[in-house]
Amino acid sequence: MARNVAAGVVLAALVVLGGCTGVLSGPVTFSASEATVSDEALESTGYEHNRTDNVTVEREFSAAGQTKEVEVKNRVSEYHESVGIDGLAEQPVAVFTTFASPKVEVLGKSFNPLGEYDNRELAQQFTDQLDDVGDLREVSSRKLTMLGTETEVTKFEATVTTAGGLQFDAYVHVTKVEHGDDHVAAVGAYPQKLPGQQEKVNELIRGVEHDE
Repeated sequence: MARNVAAGVVLAALVVLGGCTGVLSGPVTFSASEATVSDEALESTGYEHNRTDNVTVEREFSAAGQTKEVEVKNRVSEYHESVGIDGLAEQPVAVFTTFASPKVEVLGKSFNPLGEYDNRELAQQFTDQLDDVGDLREVSSRKLTMLGTETEVTKFEATVTTAGGLQFDAYVHVTKVEHGDDHVAAVGAYPQKLPGQQEKVNELIRGVEHDE
């Protein structure tokens, strides 16, 4: 779970680069606003802000005799809850990640496939970047409101293997909305044996904040 931010960064890059094609008329930059979690939601769930990364992706395009660059600035934030484990100090075992990626529109066309991915594809992109997470299986879905929009939250189960070889089952919750000029996605992941976490993920999703 500790590499979730890295995975989110990679996902942010993949969802931008995966769909960029076309002819550009000049150098352009697209920037996302940071998606955060409200202080009230953090206080009520016990989660803490861990880090926020700015992820800039550049790609050069060549078409019709022109070579131009598009710069896409994504924002990825990670929150976690630490839990005491017998024989060990507190460890961050539950993770909630938000990532915001700008709508990249050139010549009237959108080139950010994040808006086209369903929740399974998002979860697959996310977990594919983690060597220790596999066997993703959909469990259920539910409706919640994030950033004023009712959205479907999909719950998956997966198998996690730690660096020490310990294997356990985890749940992964994924959702996304469009807000202002950005696509905003949220991913929560935690061990299945950790009680009360789905309610906390619900509270964190409802507590996502983002400037339009």
